[in-house]
Amino acid sequence: MAIVGVGIYALFSGEAFIEKKGMILASVSGSFGSSGEVEYLKEKNQRLELEMLNLKKGNPKVIPDRTIEAKVFSVYPFSNRSEVLINIGSDKGIKVGSAVIGNGFLVGRVKEIRGDISVVTTVFDNDFKLPVRVGDKEIDALYIGGLNPRLDLIDATCGVSSGDLAVSASSDLPYGIGVARIVKVTEGVMKEAVVLPLFEVKDLRNVFVVTD
Repeated sequence: MAIVGVGIYALFSGEAFIEKKGMILASVSGSFGSSGEVEYLKEKNQRLELEMLNLKKGNPKVIPDRTIEAKVFSVYPFSNRSEVLINIGSDKGIKVGSAVIGNGFLVGRVKEIRGDISVVTTVFDNDFKLPVRVGDKEIDALYIGGLNPRLDLIDATCGVSSGDLAVSASSDLPYGIGVARIVKVTEGVMKEAVVLPLFEVKDLRNVFVVTD
């Protein structure tokens, strides 16, 4: 019932829901039986926040229509956040460079196709760079991946702050997919921001490859 209630509240209250999402999470987390359920609710809140942000920009689709679902292979107990393997490839007609997304967030791009398996470079990779736009005002920035992902080349006169969402703005990817959230902003001639991507590689199970 808690999840249904949150959904209804988001539907009818719009921005008020986004502003109070932290309070909602705090109030319901104690009533759930496992951390997995709380994480599910956080993901739902994040998805709703992205949808509201995109609606403000006149971009109603957080997940494109034409996608193919895929399973992510496990690399346990090894850890490599830069790449993941998925269980579809040329047999499904996907191409190198195709966007790979989760529940509204960008996972990365298809790097290599090996028959019915594909290698996906994630947003954590050192060489992953992407033009993004930040927050309601759609401020331009460059996302740079790595062990410590960041936003670079932010106009010093533009207001960005902790908690703002950066979404994809590159012409070779669907517009408005969540990429990262700002953690800390550094002032200078050009602003920089420390960010956190919207997922952990270890938590990926299902992804969607965009075929448009």
